[in-house]
Amino acid sequence: MKERKKMRTETRGKYLPMRNLILRTLVLTGGLSVALVAPQTLTLLKKLDRPAANRANLYRRITKAITDLESAGLVKTSGERGHRKVVLTEKGHRTIETIYASEYRIHEPAFWDGKWRVVMFDIREKRRRVRAQLRSLLFGAEFVRLQDSVWVHPYPCDEFIGLVRAHLKSGTGEMLCFVAEALESDKKLREHFHLASSA
Repeated sequence: MKERKKMRTETRGKYLPMRNLILRTLVLTGGLSVALVAPQTLTLLKKLDRPAANRANLYRRITKAITDLESAGLVKTSGERGHRKVVLTEKGHRTIETIYASEYRIHEPAFWDGKWRVVMFDIREKRRRVRAQLRSLLFGAEFVRLQDSVWVHPYPCDEFIGLVRAHLKSGTGEMLCFVAEALESDKKLREHFHLASSA
């Protein structure tokens, strides 16, 4: 499990903060105008705003990040050089989902209470993309799949479930979470999570 966490951290490190912010901005807005890479962009990326004297460097960083993202096939641009429109590609959508999945975390308490948190879902075929996103988020948060639509985790995860439902716009009709006092033959699960027997 430690190796898996290390691998995720290393994978996350491949994406520069500016690239992440641009991808997030594109998810929220659907597109980004890079006319002067100025007021609009600075508002959307206000965390990186700087005094006027340093803004030229910020503009260059944004432009370079967009160029890198386009080279990687994560965004596509259109229009004149001085006024480009930037949108996410299908690969870009998959990448931002991977980033989201790596950031959703479940707090690990000092002691396990011996209970299991079970997530079950039934998502219609026309929302299969949401179904795939949910599986990715569950896997990223280290849930274990018992069956295709039944996943389990040992620690309280109410906040995580709330965030996932909001992110996927999914209600209790599609996704159900409950606490199980015990699971039959959970030895392998306890070994997977490095947990002592609850007995």
